[in-house]
Amino acid sequence: MKTLLYITLLLSSLSLAGWFSFHKKSTDYERLQTGDIVFQDTGGEQGAAVEAATDSQFTHCGIVFEKDKRLYVLEAIQPVQVISLEDFRKRSEIFHARRLRDPSLLNAEKISKGLAWGEKQISKNYDLLFKWDDENIYCSELVWKIYKEAIGLELCQPQSFRSYFLEKKIVREVIEKRYGRFDQLPLEEPVVAPSDLANSPLLVEVPRN
Repeated sequence: MKTLLYITLLLSSLSLAGWFSFHKKSTDYERLQTGDIVFQDTGGEQGAAVEAATDSQFTHCGIVFEKDKRLYVLEAIQPVQVISLEDFRKRSEIFHARRLRDPSLLNAEKISKGLAWGEKQISKNYDLLFKWDDENIYCSELVWKIYKEAIGLELCQPQSFRSYFLEKKIVREVIEKRYGRFDQLPLEEPVVAPSDLANSPLLVEVPRN
């Protein structure tokens, strides 16, 4: 309860203005700011399945916000949580950051609105079945819906399961574990993968040194 209260206070008292410099030897990104989307490869069985299904090295993502000159990531793992950017990056050698091509679309009021919705998702379970409802939630769904709630913007068009490479061995194995049988997968279920967000024409890579 104390942890949840701390996270709630952290999100509700965000400092939404300005830039914050962040440096690390493993990357030459110079700056990240509230609203940036960060991507990584989480590894493991699910990471391997997502990578195979989407043909992308990005298997996880979260959204950045700033508080007291520190950067944090709101992410959907098990459960939905807030983590420092430093700890987020320690998980993976792969790190990529993108932001809106048109920054005028995102102001402090809209950021606050989107993150307020994101705050309500904290402690929800990770959605192992990748459903599009809000009962449980997965990483790229969280980011997509925060932007939808904040400014009414769809960062990308939701796909369906049939849009991905489902016949690969590791993909079929994970589907069968999660759904019991491969033919139980709802092929028309709306879904957004981290790679779909990364490929959005509405986003650009965060500037590098």
